[in-house]
Formats: sequence, C-alpha cells, structure tokens
Amino acid sequence: MKTQIRAAELATLLDDAPSEVRYLSLDCFDTLLWRNVQAPHDIFAELAIEGGGVMPRTRGEGRARAAAEMFGRKDVTIAEIYRAMRPTASEEEIAAAIEAELDAEARHCFAFAPTVALIRAAKRRGLKLIIVSDTYLDPAQLRQLIARAAGEEVEAAIDAIFCSCDHHLGKAHGLFGHVLAALNAPGSSILHVGDNKAADYEGALPFGIHAVHFRQFDPACECRLRLEAGVASLLDPQVRATVPAYQPHRAQCALRVEEDAAWVLGHDVLGPLIHAFVRWLKDEASALAERAGKPVKLLFVLRDGHLPQRVFEAAHGSAFQTAALEVSRFTARCASYRDRQSVQDFVAAEKPHGRIDALARQLLLSEAEARSLAGGVPGVKGQASLALKVLEPEQVSAVVARSAAFAERLIAHVRSLGVEDGDAVMLVDLGYNGTVQNLLEPVLRARMDLTVAGRYLLLREDYAAGLDKKGMLDERHYEARVLQALGGPVAVLDELCTISQGSVIDYQADGTPRRKGSDKKGAQNRMRERIQDACVAFTRQADCGFDRPPASDGPDARRRMAAAILGRLLYLPTETEVRVFTAFRHDVNLGTDDMIDMLDIDAATEGLRRKGLIYLNEADRIYMPGELQPHGLHLNLALFSAQRFGLELRAADLRGAEVSLPVFLADNEGQTAIEAPAHRTHEGYYVATIPVGAGRFAAGVLIGALCEWVQIDEIGFYPVESFLAQRHDEGVRIVPAQVVKEGLHEQAPGLYRCDPGALLLVPPAPGLRAAPHLLAFTFRPLAFRDHGAEQRQAA
Repeated sequence: MKTQIRAAELATLLDDAPSEVRYLSLDCFDTLLWRNVQAPHDIFAELAIEGGGVMPRTRGEGRARAAAEMFGRKDVTIAEIYRAMRPTASEEEIAAAIEAELDAEARHCFAFAPTVALIRAAKRRGLKLIIVSDTYLDPAQLRQLIARAAGEEVEAAIDAIFCSCDHHLGKAHGLFGHVLAALNAPGSSILHVGDNKAADYEGALPFGIHAVHFRQFDPACECRLRLEAGVASLLDPQVRATVPAYQPHRAQCALRVEEDAAWVLGHDVLGPLIHAFVRWLKDEASALAERAGKPVKLLFVLRDGHLPQRVFEAAHGSAFQTAALEVSRFTARCASYRDRQSVQDFVAAEKPHGRIDALARQLLLSEAEARSLAGGVPGVKGQASLALKVLEPEQVSAVVARSAAFAERLIAHVRSLGVEDGDAVMLVDLGYNGTVQNLLEPVLRARMDLTVAGRYLLLREDYAAGLDKKGMLDERHYEARVLQALGGPVAVLDELCTISQGSVIDYQADGTPRRKGSDKKGAQNRMRERIQDACVAFTRQADCGFDRPPASDGPDARRRMAAAILGRLLYLPTETEVRVFTAFRHDVNLGTDDMIDMLDIDAATEGLRRKGLIYLNEADRIYMPGELQPHGLHLNLALFSAQRFGLELRAADLRGAEVSLPVFLADNEGQTAIEAPAHRTHEGYYVATIPVGAGRFAAGVLIGALCEWVQIDEIGFYPVESFLAQRHDEGVRIVPAQVVKEGLHEQAPGLYRCDPGALLLVPPAPGLRAAPHLLAFTFRPLAFRDHGAEQRQAA
C-alpha cells in the first residue's frame, strides 16, 4: 500500500490495507480535526488577554516546554502551560482559562470529511479506531473537543485515545510503544495515518506499524496559505491580535487533484474568492427583495461580471433570476448626457491625453466633428479646445440628442433581458467605483422606474454618489488606504473574470449589443476559460472538506478570507501565477482598440536598475507586483506596505550606498572636474546623474579610476523634468549618448576591463537645446580598483 497519500485518497485508503490490520489509528489535529484558521496559534487571538492572546499564549507554552525539558519530559499539559503564563493565578482561574481555550478550539475545529469517510469505512470492516495525538490536551479533554467539533457519531466511533502529554513524550520519541502496550497488540495490527512525517510515519515504523504519511498540501499551496495569512494581518491589524487568520477554503484546496498552473489558480485562488462574493450576493439580494417587496433580478455587468454570474448560477441555481447586462463605462457614458452639466462633467474629468479620436467616440461625435472643434490642432492643446467648444449650446444640443437615442437602444437591451418597468434590479460587478451605476441609474429610473442597487466585490468610491451601493469589501470593513491599495493592480482580477468577447460599443434598435473586435489570442482565451472552469468547479464542490462546518465559518470569516486571497494575488503572486499572466493582454475598454501587456518584466528590471526603489513609487504599470516577483519577495512587500499604509517615501529615502565617480565637464570656455555621486539601485547597479545643461557640456567619466571591471547598462540623456518627476512616464525615451571609450576592453557584450585611465567621453547630443538634460550613467562595478577600498567598504 502507499506510504504517502493526498486528501482525495483518504476515504479509500483501507481498500489496499494489509489483511492483518485490526486497528485504524489516526492523528487528531490536521488529520481528523482541522481548524478554520491558517495556523494552530491563530485560535489564541480570541483569548481574553490584554494586547492579544497569540504572543502571551505562545510564549507561555515555550516556557512550560523549556521547564519540562530540564526534567527529561518531551511534552506538557495545558494546565502546565497556563501555570507558566500565570504563576500567581488560582486553580479556578487556571481552569477557566483552559475552558476558554477549549471553547475557542471547538468554535474553529471541524472534522475533515474524507477522514470521517475513512472512519466509517473502518467501522464497516469491523476495525477498532484509536486516536494517537501529540497534544497538551489529555484524553478526556480531546474526546470532549472531538465530540463538540465533529459530532457524537465520530466521538462514539473512537475506542481509545492516546495523548503525548499523558506519557511525557511524543510520537517521534516512542509514544507508539505505550500504545502497543496498552492495546496488547502487535504493531502489524495497526494502520496509522497522520500529517506529520517525522511523528506519524517515521515515529511509527520502528514499532512495525503500517504507517501512512497524509500530505495535506503541496508546497506551493502551503506557501500561498501562509502568505494569505500574512496579507490578512497587513490589511487589518486586528488579525492575529483579536481575530484569527480565517481560512475556510483550506480543506477544499487540499482536495484538489489537478496540478496544472491554470487550474490551481482558478480552483485554489479565484474559487474561494468568487464563491465568497456570490454567497454575499445571495444574502444581499434576499435582503433587497425583502425591502423592496418584490423579487430582485441580478444583472451581471459584462464583461467582468461574466465569471461571477457563472459562479452564482452554479451555487444558487434558479433561486434568483439572473442575466448578463452588456454595458461598459463607454456605453453607460454615451447614454448619460442629459444637459450641459453632464457634458461638462465628462470633459472636465478627462486627464490631458490628446486622444481626439477617443473623445469623439465618447461624446458621440464623428472624428471630423471632433477635429473641427479641436481647431485642427492635435494632442493636448486640441483636447483643451474641444473641451471648450463642445460646451457651446449648439454642440451640447447635438450631444444630448444623440445620447437620448443611444439610451433608447440601451434600454431596449435591458428590456431584452426580461426586465420590466417597475422592477427591482441589482447591478453586479467586481467594482471598483461603480461608475456604470453612477451613469446608468438615472437613465434606468427615468425611463423604466427601476429600483436599482449596485453590489460589488470591492467598492472604493471616488466620491459619495448617494446611491444604493455596497461592496463585499468596502469602507464598512477597511479604511480607505486598504481599498485604494487593493484597487491598484486589480486589472489582474478583471482579466481573469472577463468573457472572451469584444467590449460592447453600441446597440441595435432591438437592443442587440454591437461589440468591437477582440484581438486577444486564442491561447489567452483558452487559458482564461480553464481558470474559470476551475473556479466554477470549486463552487460546485463548495465545502466538500467539511463533514459539518465549523461554528466560526460565517460571513465575517469568508469576507476576511476573500480580502486576504485578493491581496495576496495582487501583491505577492507566485512564480507560476506570473508565468500564467505573462501571455495576457488587457483591454482598456473605453471604446478604443487599445490593448496593454499585463506584464513587462524586462521594463521593470530596467526601471529598478536605473532608478532604484523609487521606481516602485514612480512607475505607472498595470501589474507591477507580477513584474517584481522574479526579483524576490522583499520588493513586493515593500510595494504592498507603501501602498497599504500610504508611506510618503521620497527618492532620498530609498537611495542605496553611494560612491564618487570622477567626471570632468567641458565646453568652449574650458573644463572643470567634479565628483558625481553614484547611488546603488538594484542588483549591484549604480546610477550617476551628471548635469550637462541644454546640450552645452561634454562629459568625461573617468571610470577606470573607480573600477577594474564594469558592466555598463545605459548611458544617455534625460530631460531633467521627466527624470525627476514624481510619476515615471514610460513614454519618455532616453536620447542615446554617442560614447567614445578609451582604455575600456570589451570582454563580453556590455562587460569591460578598465585600464587605470579608462575614460568614457560623451559629447553633447544634438537637439538638446530646448531644456536642461541629465546624463544618466547606469553601471555595475564588478571589481573596484585597489585604491577605491574606502568606497568599496561604503558600498
């Protein structure tokens, strides 16, 4: 028979058991009883200890175990732990504290369904059942806990319980010898199963026991669960202080069989997140129906509402009427112009971008009309002109009339979904500001007298719209900085939940959507569909790991779990997740054909080398955490912390070690020598910025005075204004320097051995007269020159 199994194999384990087996022996915690938390110490958060219970309880156990070790004992009782914590407490106080901990355990523990199935199979075969546990609880306490958490059927099936604290030694140190003596049975008559390889497998083998190591999770899943708990603590300081790190999805993740990256992402990550969302939606829809006094129709806003709709229908079947509402920010805006103010609100909110074509489509103008209003001037200046001209009465009248016609077509689409005048509808979307609801609700109320509510996975409104809006994650639960941080790279979630079709741009008279073409690759669509299928599969088997749910599994636990999963995915992605996203392109979805690569790891690497950690603050990337993942967890944690806590970090705060680079500057009037500071950035690189004016100075970098070996990444000119900007504009491109190298011997591309007098001579670049520039020199010293020992030490 197998000596190591996964959760899906537990229930049928006895099919291959040796014929001499008469006892099924089970470990208790994480085999029979699981906890609805990430780690055992999480339950201590609920103990009524000032300042939080986790640390005092953990330290108390450590002191009790250290004292026991002095007398050769390998385990302690819970009473000894609390006596170590509270040496002056009365016996009554110690008993009350123990009872409080047992209550917390009973609240969070549940029987793992496959293990219960194994117990039932054992009883059908006539086997006796024993529990052998490394625990500070005695057999009576453990039996009581099993009865409370797993139920009387499971407790009654247990013939004997053996606890390490009773014998002062654990399974890895000989506890199984006491078990065999008490049973008066040979080791070969016992089949033992447990999750700790050293204790449950290696500790049993010397006694001739048939041992099976039950592996709860693969290493990647175990890592994700640990990181999710850490993210939960970062999002909410109460977690692991007064609230555990809830993880009701642990058991179902353990039961996953498929191993490919797309399925794992959909099942273990997206599955519990979206399932928690639709559970919340069901409760919200029921509450809204009760208030409105009529059924509620759930309209899932496409395209990002596609997966939530699939999951909702898989979870709740025909209990509610659902439909896919094909509306986008673009079409909602097109239907929203009622008067001059509404037109002005749009043009005033548009950032300077110079896309006259995009503005034309959004304002229902032809491109020729828009160019005329822009005065034939392209770019930002043309945008400013258009914004003024379109507010003239004649233009406003045209826009409002076209918008009214557009709204009629959109309303026809709503009616085609089975929505009738006077209905109550719930717009369902991922979020995040509820712009579609802001724009569309007045139209729906005016033309159909609908009662409208908006429900979102994440809601972080830019302003209080005064509408019926809620998020599963919103300001009722988290401060604005948390919501803002989660909303940063959230396009990742959009891309996973969307439907594989073009965005709606208009409607036919009967309401049939007209969509723009989508140039997303078939491979991307197939990958997404597999991820979504796995998410739906999670929902169809929801809670299959529970023989009966733990008492602590409720809306609060699911919400906290969902926030932790989302934050972990957005900011601490795994290597395999990043590989999945590398091939993805994101649709901007504003009536244009603009597509953006989800990831550009090379661009992030260049940015870090050339700017250092300040790049994390400055760069405007769609999924920077994914781009940073190959560089190690520390950068993602730095980015997450800065975003979540709103840290005001400046370039000077993030500079690394500094070395001095000898430089001379020369023009027609002479030359001068300076020491240019070069700051460490990333991967051992340094960047020096040398002021060269508006194309006035030639620069000579005496690199040989500093380095014997050097790797050169970039030498070029940046406008001072853009290089020092608070936000790094990816569109700003360096003006490459024409470099004359003297005394540098290239050994490989970009790698040089330097003579002591090695010089990089950089003449002024043509065309830089308009504005001051910096000469940026990014390099990695591989060997400093001997007399640079002081600089080497400083670095």
